Order: sequence, then C-alpha cells, then structure tokens
Amino acid sequence: MYARARGIISIIIPETHRQDPRKLWALCQYTFRDVRRNLFGQVLPLKPTTLNLLVNDVCNSRCQMCGIWKRKRDKELTPDELARILRDPLFSRLRYVGVSGGEPTLRRDLPEIYDVLVQRRPRLVGTGIITNAIRAEEVLSRILASAEVCRDAGVPFNVMVSLDGPGAIHDRVRGRPGNFESAVSVLRHLRDQTNIPLSIGCTITKDNLWHVDEVLDFARAEGVYARFRVAEFILRLYNSDRTEIIRNFTDLEAYHLGLFLAKLEYSYEPSQAIRRTYRNLRRMLMEGSKRSIGCPWQSSAATLDCRGQLLYCSPKSPVLGSCLEDSAQDLYRSNIDTRRTIIGNDCPDCLHDYHADPTIGELWERVRHRWWQRRLSLDTALQAARSQALPKSHAEVGAAPRQILIVGWYGTETAGDKAVLGEIIHQVAADYGGCRLALASLYPYVSRWTLRELAHPEIEVVPVYSKDFLERAATADEVIMAGGPLMHLEVLGTVLQAFLRAKRAGYRTRLAGCGIGPLDQGQRYEDAVRQILLLADVIELRDSASADWARRMTGRSDIAASGDPAGGFVRRWMQERPTSEPEPYLNMYLRDWTPEYQGQLTPAEFEVTKARFEDQLGRWIHALCATLSLQPRLLAMHHFCVGNDDRDFNRRFAQTHLADLDPIMEVAPYSVSDILTSMQSAALCLCMRFHSVLFAQTLRVPFFAIDYTHAGKVAAYLRDHDRLDRMVSLEQVADGQWRWTLAALEGVSTITGGVSGSSG
Repeated sequence: MYARARGIISIIIPETHRQDPRKLWALCQYTFRDVRRNLFGQVLPLKPTTLNLLVNDVCNSRCQMCGIWKRKRDKELTPDELARILRDPLFSRLRYVGVSGGEPTLRRDLPEIYDVLVQRRPRLVGTGIITNAIRAEEVLSRILASAEVCRDAGVPFNVMVSLDGPGAIHDRVRGRPGNFESAVSVLRHLRDQTNIPLSIGCTITKDNLWHVDEVLDFARAEGVYARFRVAEFILRLYNSDRTEIIRNFTDLEAYHLGLFLAKLEYSYEPSQAIRRTYRNLRRMLMEGSKRSIGCPWQSSAATLDCRGQLLYCSPKSPVLGSCLEDSAQDLYRSNIDTRRTIIGNDCPDCLHDYHADPTIGELWERVRHRWWQRRLSLDTALQAARSQALPKSHAEVGAAPRQILIVGWYGTETAGDKAVLGEIIHQVAADYGGCRLALASLYPYVSRWTLRELAHPEIEVVPVYSKDFLERAATADEVIMAGGPLMHLEVLGTVLQAFLRAKRAGYRTRLAGCGIGPLDQGQRYEDAVRQILLLADVIELRDSASADWARRMTGRSDIAASGDPAGGFVRRWMQERPTSEPEPYLNMYLRDWTPEYQGQLTPAEFEVTKARFEDQLGRWIHALCATLSLQPRLLAMHHFCVGNDDRDFNRRFAQTHLADLDPIMEVAPYSVSDILTSMQSAALCLCMRFHSVLFAQTLRVPFFAIDYTHAGKVAAYLRDHDRLDRMVSLEQVADGQWRWTLAALEGVSTITGGVSGSSG
C-alpha cells in the first residue's frame, strides 16, 4: 500500500518539484488557484482577469458562419468612454484584453483604444487582436501603430490573422475574392518585418473541413503558428440561422475532424491547455461527449461590447446592462444567477475554444492514464515475465470459448489491420457461434469507428490503459493477438501483460496472423517477442520467414505459417462484388518511409536515401502515367497521426513531385471496402503499404510493390506467393532501377485497350 501511494504521488508531483521546495510551493499555489477558480469562482463573483473587448459590430467580410457583416454601424465606444468604464472596480484585476469585433481594424482610432488599455499597467500582462486582413495596407497601418503604443508601455501585443483554407477555399468561406492573397501579404509582412508574435486562426465549418490539413501544412511551411476552432452558434455573431454550415457534420466528417484534432493534440500544439481543448472538441464531435474542460468565462472573464454593454461570455450570455449607465461591478455581481444558468444549460454542449487550466476531473484522468502506462510498460512486463513461474503449456483447444479478448495495435489500425480484424471476427463467429468478443484498443475512438465500418458496432471496445484491460485478460477464455507485427514497439508490454494474465488464470492465448520484425532496436524487444511466443498456446504467423525466426528463437515445432487473415477477408469480399472495368488511374497506396525501417543505415544515410527514393519515385510515376495514359490517384490506407497519416505524405509528395500531373488526392477516410473497390477499378496499382500488396495480389489486379522493409515483410509475402517479379526494393527505386517495370506491362495496355490477361 505504501509503495502504491508513493507511485501515485510520483505521478501527481514530478520528481523535480518534490526535490525543489520552490517548485513544490508553486505547485501548491497553482492547485489553490485552480480550486478557487473552478469550485468557488462559479459561485462567488470573482473579478475578471480576462476581458474580451468587442470594439465594433460591423465587418467588411461576408463570412459563411457569421452575420455581423449584415449589421449597420451604430454606437461605438469612444476611447474616453472606454477609459471611464475600465476605471470601474470590476476591472481592477485585468491581466489580459483580447480585441476583436466585427473587424477591429475598421476603427481609425484603434491605436487610441490600445492607449487606453495599456493604462491598466502594471497589472495588464498582454493584449492582442484578430483581423481578417482584407484591406492589407490599412490593416498593417493600424496594427503597427497599435503595437507601437503597447511596446512603449511595455505591454506584450500579438496578432492573429484569419485563414480558413488554401486560396479559393478561404475566399469562399470569407465571401471576399482576393482575401487569401491579402491575408498572406499581411502575415508575411508581420513575420518578416516585425517581431510581433503572430498566429493564424482557422475556423472550421462544413465548407472547409476537408482542407484543414492544408491550412496546417501552410502554417508549417510559412513558419507561423496556427490555432483551430470549430464554428459555433454565438449570440454576438448573429449566426443562429447558419445551421447548414455550423455543427452540421455527417458522421464521416466528424470522424475526419476528430482525427485532425488528435493530430493537433499529439503532434503539433505546444500548449497543454490548448491540447486539452482539442481533445475535448474531438470527444464532443466523435463520441457525443459533453464538454469536459473548464472555461475562464465561467469564473474569471467577461465580455464588453462596442456599445458599452457587459456580458459574461460571447456565445450564450445575454446583455447584463450598460456600463455607461450603471456600475459594471454591480451588473456583474447582481446577475450571477444568469451565469449559473448558462453554466448549467449551455456550457455542457459548447464547442467554443475558450482555454482554461485543468479541472479536477482532468487532473485525475491524467493521473490514471499515467499510472496505467507505467503499469503496462514494456520494462514492467519483462520484469514480470522473468520473475513469475507461469505454465507455458501449449494445450489442445478444449471447450468453445464464451468470451474472447482481441489485443494488438488496435486504435492505430490501417486498412489492412481492419481486414485482419474483420476476418478474425468472422472466424470466431463461424467456429464458436454466440461467443462474446471484446477488442482492446490503444485509442478506443478509432477502433469504434473501425467496428462500425466492419458492421460490428456491438463489439465492446476496452481501453488498453485501464484496469478493465487486465481484468478482461484474466477472465476471457481466450486472448488473441490478431495480426500486426511483433516488432520494436514499446507497446509490446501491453500484449505481454495480457498473455501473462491469461496464462496465470489458466486460459488460452493465440497469435493469429502476426508477423515478426523488424527487431533491430535493442535486445529488450527481442526478449519481449520471445516471451510472447513462449506464452502463446497457438502460433499462426503470416509468412514463412516469421515462422522460421520464431522456431529458432523458441525451439517450438508447432508454429505454423498460416498466412495473413486479411487474405480471407478479401476473398470473401470478392465473392460479394462483381469485378469492375478499369478506369484511367494509376492508384497509389504509398506511405512515408520512417526511421524504424532504416535498418543498418546511419541517420545521415537514411535521409539521403529517402530523398533519392522520393525523387526517383516521382520520375517512375511520371513514366508509368505517360506510358499508359493514366492520371495518378493517391489513396491513404492509414488516416491517424499515430502510425503516420498517409494523407500527410501524399500531400507533401504530390506537391513536390507530381504537381504537373494534376494528381487526384483522396482525403476522406477510406474504409477497407473502399480501398478494395478502388483497387479493382484501377488500371494499375503502385503499392507500398504492406497490406496494399496483399490486397492487390489477392484481387489479382495489375500492381507493382515497393519493399521498404529491407527484404522484410513485403518481400516475405511476395516470396511465399511466388510474385517477387512484381517487387522493386526501395533502394532500387532510389538508384533509378525501376525502368524495367515499363517493359513488364504486357498485361496492362493503354487504358483505351483495357487490361489483358491476369498479370496480377
């Protein structure tokens, strides 16, 4: 119990804080402030530390998600009136003021507004502005003058420029042709000619959701930070009638946005607060969850509009009254019941991107997740495997199982992994009838979508990093690792722990269609794979090379090379669908070549080889398209940032190497059935993802395969099927040794002649 308590404390309080009294005191102060805000601030009227200042109610844009541009100019606070309002005791603790509108740069006296704001020093620690940048010269003139006022007063100042898509997409969303060009000119001037902190603000609607990755690409290429928000119904934007564009996503659109928000959370956003916001938005969109994050406007923020009227928050607060006529402090405090009503009725469904410190619930969720990550780590699992004397008998299959737990790398599945899972589910149903299945997943929201695609939404998804995972492993009649490679991955610990639990309880374990390798990143990975093999009652590996390695490592003779279960899925799929006529496309199922496959290459050699490979791959594609009169079409078999989203590679590669061919970019997440359909209808397939090779071979469509695994799984599969004649290694492509493929197209004539024979 004492050790467990110490473990929990080590997670909650980092080692650096426990050893440094000053850091520990700072952590205690943070905890006090958090409790004060989240528990007391919503009940007691704390003075706001943040102010959203709306300096006008007109705009020169015509945004799809906003109705302000329809408004006529009326009352706008003068700088003197603003100064009088800010002298009210309510604003004595302001720390940050964000200026927006309307379009704030339409005010000629904008620098005077900032002159009033900076008088809040020494408490004010920052201010900023958001602009549509339509009138570039005017925008720059007023922003630079405002920045100078803030600089002279020692108050940090920042700028956000709205950008909702590439080129014409942004212009369409904003309703102003040429706005993208003007916005980019303002961005680049501020980036290159000033030291003002700069960011891009992208608002996501139904009209631009398929282009958000391109905005992120643009921001990265320009070296400018980007922030993303989902359009919401907001009272101050007069947009309650925009139901066709706001929060009107199909399930597929919501899934796509969820994956994008996960990408921002896991691989882009540096701020923990904003990462939590993205996580919350993903859960609300993908899982129908309620808002789980805090909001400063629930306790310590306020809104002041251009008429001098006070509101709590912009999205849902009614006007509390005029600060020009009444005390702002009295208005704020006397309407506290209104804020409680907003918190109770509106906040749970609000998508607006207000960021706050973590709630107690979020902190506890983080503690639980870190605890289970440590409990299921590879090192912990290896230690348990070495210290526990477990039966490693490989018993005959007895009674039909009533419960089966499927484990593996689910939650990060590719189209091929989905096919494997679909076939295992089919086999279990055929063999055991009413057996109950559960799927362990590293990212449950991805696996729930997979099961929906496979028409098995009834199967329960169990989060890997949870108590439930180990309990299921210890109570299921059989634990199956379904497909995927046993390779140098830290998450091998989760599979090893599941097998250990199952064997300790006396239940069966099985490897179904797994591959072995690569395992060149340390002995501990090889040790973990060996332990898993020793604990498995049944071992069915996907290729003969994996089976040979497993026999050598374990001395077992009962290891079978039974093939990849995905093949069975494809064959069943083919029986239900007629063969389609080829269309004039070169379909490509590519992936990024990542360092885990660099083998014996040094990092420098790897980067050089990768650059040469991509250059020659582009030349090869040009030659194939010219020879067969085809248009290149890039399709993704993986859509999640964990494991590398193929769409990210496709966009970069196409822009760099295929722009002159006008390639088709498929950006919607494709199901395994969609991928198979696309292959059947292509004149030729260029395959790099392992399962794209398996799909093409099983479908008997014309294809070439790129082996990126140093004679690993791609070569092993094609060798087992006597199809090495369709393979080009990555190194051969990098060396330009692909030209022989042009002479090997006997089975594929120009598209006007169609496909002849069965060149496979």
